[in-house]
Amino acid sequence: MKMKLFLSSVMTFIVSITFGQVDLAGHFKQLYDDKNFDEVIGYTLRDGDSLSAQALYFKGMAHYMKSEDDKALLFFDLAIEQGPADWDMYYYKGMVFYYAEKFSEALPNFDKAIAMLPDEPDFYISKGEAYYGLENLDSALVYFEKATILPRCEVRAFLLMGEIYQEKEEWEKGLLVYKTALDKLELGDTQHQNCSFNVGLMQQLNGQYTEAKETFENHVVLYPEDFHAVAKLIQVYYALSEFEKAIPYRKALYEAREKRQLEIDMRYMFCFDQFEWNGKLVMAFEDFNEPEKDLFAKHHFFVLTEEGDIDYQIDTETSLAIRKSGPKPNYVLCLVRGDVHTTYWQYVFNEDFHYPDLKAAVLDILNEKVQPGSSFIPRKK
Repeated sequence: MKMKLFLSSVMTFIVSITFGQVDLAGHFKQLYDDKNFDEVIGYTLRDGDSLSAQALYFKGMAHYMKSEDDKALLFFDLAIEQGPADWDMYYYKGMVFYYAEKFSEALPNFDKAIAMLPDEPDFYISKGEAYYGLENLDSALVYFEKATILPRCEVRAFLLMGEIYQEKEEWEKGLLVYKTALDKLELGDTQHQNCSFNVGLMQQLNGQYTEAKETFENHVVLYPEDFHAVAKLIQVYYALSEFEKAIPYRKALYEAREKRQLEIDMRYMFCFDQFEWNGKLVMAFEDFNEPEKDLFAKHHFFVLTEEGDIDYQIDTETSLAIRKSGPKPNYVLCLVRGDVHTTYWQYVFNEDFHYPDLKAAVLDILNEKVQPGSSFIPRKK
């Protein structure tokens, strides 16, 4: 019933176009600029009022700003049909489809906007985002690049290109666009923080550990509560075998955890090293908790699949019996694969272990250079 009434009111508008004399476009524009969207939507036509294509467009924009997309789309169509149509009518019609995730339907509208105003970078960015939504990364890059060579291009285009290069694992190209974006951002801005982090991340992933170290060291001075960056700096120190330099940053993470400052994905453990083994990524995590219960794992070396899931893991594990055997908590290496838990008693470390020794032992187990001391398979319930 509501839609019938709405369509009836639209027909009233169209009739008024024919017989009216005063174009409401200027009045609606002023109301729109003042953010009085409800007044534009609820305006009652008077004798002599006229709804031109521009007036219909501002009606559509008022609905658009209130996320009333179906009504916005109807008025954009009326404005285009009434004519003369301009680029904004097609662009925002495309944006309605974009936000509805109808990316294929958005594309031809962006094309029409570009054809009418080819020097507007936002049109290319939005078309690139539509291709991004369609997971057509190469086409998305084409239009983001077209946007970046135009004056007044927003830094968002560079950031989106960086995201795609990350997905494509093209670290060098990602580094270049993030560096370009960083020069365009203001210090202290959230985008500056994220971009600075991504510069360091691209350097790390590209094996440029010395450069990544400098980037993350500068980053955590500017953004000391970016604890993901603190963890990345620790990883870079470990990659460079500069273990002593990582100590104050490990302490900072423990203190942040005590103060409940860590995000949920870092609340229980943090990654302190990552390395490749036989073409697979191994990520080393440290648990914030200390051994109190009988069985406890302090470190986890997760071997990942190509999809990024955990295939199996090697843990430093302690038990009450092991802890009673020495003055400091002792850990034994265990391999956990599915339901099988295998212990390597030949590798026992206390809490003051030298990391290269631990990593070498983990690699010995991964390369099957040693035999386990024992194993068990828990009973299925």
